[in-house]
Amino acid sequence: MAIAAMALNACGANPLQDPTMTLAQARKQIDSYQADILANLPIKPRSNSGSFSDLECGANDNGPHGREQTWRSATFEDLPLPGRAQAAAAFRTYLTGRGFQLASDSGGDIGWVKLKNPKDGFVAILDGAGDTSRTFSLEVISPCVWPNGTPPA
Repeated sequence: MAIAAMALNACGANPLQDPTMTLAQARKQIDSYQADILANLPIKPRSNSGSFSDLECGANDNGPHGREQTWRSATFEDLPLPGRAQAAAAFRTYLTGRGFQLASDSGGDIGWVKLKNPKDGFVAILDGAGDTSRTFSLEVISPCVWPNGTPPA
């Protein structure tokens, strides 16, 4: 009987209700990832990283409300196409070497590459590598987290 009760509890567990890192910890991890990525690109942004942007999760991931996702972008201005392509190749090589996996790729027409770290759920996107009419930017995005690290009671 105890085994049946344990099995029911295990089946009823909801990992989306588990504690997460805090929003402040997610921002710190974004800063760390962004600094590491920028240090390993052959180009540097001409504008500073913007402020953090936050958005409530739930609509896109079917999870409980109250969790938030945060991200920060760095933009590269007036960069010609060859420099963009070189940066995109370096971005992919560096992050896949650190365990990130390809989440999606535009196939080169617009030139964005999206990589995800399967260990912590953070995503890095390099956008505008194949089209000079688009802003060329690096964006690092957190997974959905509880703002204080724990779900509401």
